[in-house]
This record gives sequence, C-alpha cells and structure tokens, in this order.
Amino acid sequence: MPTVLWWGRGDKNYSRNRTIARMFGELGWNCEYFYPAVGSELGLIQAYFAKLKKPDLIWLPCFRQRDMASAIHFGKKWKVPVVSDPLTSSYQKQVYERGKFSADSRRAQRLLKWEAGLFKQADLIVLENSAYADFVRDEMGVPEEKLGVLYNGAYTKFFTPQPPPDPGPPFEVGFVGSFQPSMGTDVIVKAARLCQDLPVKWTLIGEGDDKPEAEQLAKGLNNIEFTGWVKYETLPERMGNMHILLGIFGVTRKTDFVIPNKIFEAMAVARPLITQQAAAYADNFGQSPVIGWVERGNEQALADKVREWIAEPQDLPERGLKTRELFDRYFGDDKMRDMLRIILDRVLPGGIK
Repeated sequence: MPTVLWWGRGDKNYSRNRTIARMFGELGWNCEYFYPAVGSELGLIQAYFAKLKKPDLIWLPCFRQRDMASAIHFGKKWKVPVVSDPLTSSYQKQVYERGKFSADSRRAQRLLKWEAGLFKQADLIVLENSAYADFVRDEMGVPEEKLGVLYNGAYTKFFTPQPPPDPGPPFEVGFVGSFQPSMGTDVIVKAARLCQDLPVKWTLIGEGDDKPEAEQLAKGLNNIEFTGWVKYETLPERMGNMHILLGIFGVTRKTDFVIPNKIFEAMAVARPLITQQAAAYADNFGQSPVIGWVERGNEQALADKVREWIAEPQDLPERGLKTRELFDRYFGDDKMRDMLRIILDRVLPGGIK
C-alpha cells in the first residue's frame, strides 16, 4: 500500500483536508501525518529528529505555505514528489481579499516573490478550480505545468439531501457563512429591504468582521434575522429547513476564482441556490439554468430572482433535487476521486516504485 505523508500543521478535520484524505484511502493509499514546529527552519530540524519513514508522496494541506520549504527539502532528499494544496494564496488573501496592501507595494511584492518561489519548487500546486489556477499562472508567474485542479466539495456522508420544507408561506431565504467582503452580506440585506412586501424571512447565520455593518444596514427591517453559528452537527438540517439558500454577492477580486464551502454544502443538501456569476464556475456548472445566477453586487437582481422563484413555490423542491444532481456530477465523490487520480498520475507517471 503506497503512503502519502501529510506535511504541515493543518487541521485534519478541515472539510477539504478531510475529504482529500478520505479519497486517498479509497484509492488505496495509507495516510501518515507530520506536524512541523512553527517556522520552516524549526520544522526542518524537527523532521530530522523525528526519523520519518520515506513516503511515496508528500502532501501539504490547506494554508500551509510556511511548511513548504522543509517539505520540499525532504522531497528532494527522498526523491519523492511534493504536492501542495494551499486552497488560497497568501498573496491573494493579503492583497485582494483583505486589502492589507496594494499589489505594487514592496510588502506585496516581497510576499509574491516568497510564495511564488515556493510554488515553483513544488512538483505540483493544486487549486480548487481553473480560474484560480489561471490567477496563479498569470499573476504569480507559476508555470502551467506546475498547476493542477481538484475541486472542493462537501462531506457527503454528512451533507445529505434533506426533505424539502412545505412549499408555501412563510418562506425562508438563508445565508450561512462568514461576514466578509467577498460574501456580499450588504447586498443580501439590501435585497431583503427590496422584498418587504413578500412573505419571506431572510436568515443570516454566521459571524465575521462585516457583521456589525450588516446589522446596522438592516435596522428597521422586520423581515431579516441574524444568528450566530449553529452547531455543526445540526447544520444540514437547518439548511434543509430553508426554501432557498444564498451564495456570494461581493465585488472583491477573490469572488472571481473562489467557490466557498457553503456553495457545495447548499448543493449537497438539495436546496435551490442563488449566487452571482463568476469565472470560478466556468469549467463546472456555470452555464446551468438550475442555479439562480445574478449579476455580482446587484441587490436588485438578487431581489428579483427571489421574487421570481417564490412566485412559483411548487417548483422549489424539484429545483433542489436538480441542484443536488449538479453537485453529484461536478463535485461528488466519484468526480473527486477521478481528479485526485489524475493528479497522482501526473506526479507519479511511472506509478509507485
């Protein structure tokens, strides 16, 4: 049985890490784990003292760019491929998501040089969709032959199709996620304001830096409710109680190439989904009429789509089932296994030696 060594201080229970580890097991791989000390130099020293056994592949989990240098060192030492699954670029996050500094600033350029340098040394960098791979190629200068795509997904044994709520008023339209600029929660609140005449409650579940602003924007509205995070084990059922689930509506650069977990989870529980158009969907379900596509950052378009779907509530259960069918086609377990198998064939073209 071949062995993959997960190298990094990543959370094994983070949804993407957990899903990929499960897929490795289903493909006949054994997963071992090494958690380096904080800092690449300390991690390198720790690795030597740990007396690690040579694996067939080193895999860096989500967000662990700081562990890449030590992993790459041992990859060269052992002559085994190193694959990194960063999920998000540190450069992209600081510049385009958080706006911490401008792209042409010295700090941004220093971060870009550091991260791109690490990416170029790995055998393969795995991104969650082709739009993100294009960003890493075009803006970070990482060669295309170093890039692969492995879609995100949902924990399908947990996020299962839920029985639909009664297709009649009162209706519930729900958002589940972090209150951050890319989510566009301000757009959702503004759309709720435009729908005060409808028998619809808008529920926003989650926390984040932008939540106080959203709550302030919603003052005076009786058709919107904010709640904190619900218990994870109750999340599928809670999402299933909603008639329509919402995706993202922000106007940040990040929304061009990121599909958040809640999109996959909404599809997995078989609920009708409204979200904005973006390049991230171009190579998967982006042309499907099953999804309620709206213009980015446009509260009127969102309000109009909710109004349109609520006008024909008898169609919502069938739309939800078709949404789950889309999930299975593009992000289900079979698709994920096939994509992981392709990645393994690329870095181990001759098989396990």
